[in-house]
Amino acid sequence: MDSLPLAGIRVVEFSHMVMGPTCGLVLADLGAEVIKIEPPGKGARTRYLVATASGFFPALGRSKKSVTL
Repeated sequence: MDSLPLAGIRVVEFSHMVMGPTCGLVLADLGAEVIKIEPPGKGARTRYLVATASGFFPALGRSKKSVTL
């Protein structure tokens, strides 16, 4: 298989909620290394959503690295 189109590209994601993480996910799926910056302490608020929103962080955070700053 050929390498993905964005292989070798590093993206730093400072976004939260829906549109930014979705964009980061698409870039990761295309081969970019995506590093998600989360707030210090407990990290992104979306990690703690419950009920029907509980899958948001795992779904849109896949294929990404995370760091708190």
